[in-house]
Amino acid sequence: MTNFYRMAALRLLALLFFSIVVMSVAVWLSTHKTPLLPSSESEIDWYHRTEPPTLEHENKVIVGENGERSEQVTFDFILSPEQALPFASFIFYLSDPKTVADLADLSGYSAVSFRVRCEPKNVLVFALYTYVDGVTDLERPETFRVSLDFLPCSPEGEKVTFRLRDLDSADWWLERYGLEYTNRTSDLQKVHGFALNNSLQSPTGTEIRVEVTDLVLTEEHKSYISLGWGVVLLAWLAAAYFLIKAYVREQIRFANAQVDANRPLVAYQKLSLSQDADRLETKLLRHIAVEYANPELNIESTAASLATTRAQINKILKSELGLTYTAYINKLRLTEAARLLTEEPGLSVKQIALGVGFANVTYFNVLFKKEYGCTPKSFRGSSVEDEPEE
Repeated sequence: MTNFYRMAALRLLALLFFSIVVMSVAVWLSTHKTPLLPSSESEIDWYHRTEPPTLEHENKVIVGENGERSEQVTFDFILSPEQALPFASFIFYLSDPKTVADLADLSGYSAVSFRVRCEPKNVLVFALYTYVDGVTDLERPETFRVSLDFLPCSPEGEKVTFRLRDLDSADWWLERYGLEYTNRTSDLQKVHGFALNNSLQSPTGTEIRVEVTDLVLTEEHKSYISLGWGVVLLAWLAAAYFLIKAYVREQIRFANAQVDANRPLVAYQKLSLSQDADRLETKLLRHIAVEYANPELNIESTAASLATTRAQINKILKSELGLTYTAYINKLRLTEAARLLTEEPGLSVKQIALGVGFANVTYFNVLFKKEYGCTPKSFRGSSVEDEPEE
């Protein structure tokens, strides 16, 4: 069986490697990234706007901008501590809608990701703007639904990813337009754009610089993942089927080898014993050969029949066969049972077990599997399959 286990281990390792390769390919095929920076590589013709749109010194909020359509978006602003709710925003508009049909459809995308760096350390707001039937007026950007999340922003820079369907509608926006708090789902088929805004935890009274790079929309095709899992599952099921068949064949080969090895024990005449019928050794083996099918046979009854002792019986069997009385009786019975399982298909396992001297069929099954590595039923089935065709 050692060779079988070695072969099985190698095949399972190969199957594991195959599964990793298949799932890696499936994941790679399932993900498509649409870069928005630089704009020359973007599949979406976006434009930007800042809020407030000009340098508005009156309300102490200043927005500067440069390079928004290049490899990097950079904007600077100062939030005045004199303002209760100062606001600055850089908006990426994905459409310039004249009708609802002009809005961008991001339903095929799962996430937006980018690298962001701030000087000084900051907490920003990522906001998504979507159309709501009966509420949104295309001429009034503030009526678009605001779904948002927060992001940390440090001088070292960080990569952030937002799952578009996980963004939560702002409570203040729902209250402003009289919508229930349960109405929180964004319609990704009608997207106006998204923005980076300051938060209430943004520092005031100092110039803040925000730099955005590696801005991409991620599209996921889960069908490739499902297909990959399907291929892997089929491969493992096929491997399990063939390994089980190979395991059963190996068990039968091992069992047949055991049967062949045990056959000399049945024919006591082949043992290295004198053929003198009066010798105790010969009487003992003849007695066992005749009586082994008797379920009442035991060492006490054998000793009484031969007018000897238990110690003498075990001494003879140990010397000649290397077995105890009980082990020898069981081997005789199991070897005969293996022969009957192969040659007598009309007999049931129970009939064979009782016929060779086992009073308990469960005990017979346990001993048979221990001796031959498989159940009597499996041994019989495989022996029938292995018979040569005439």
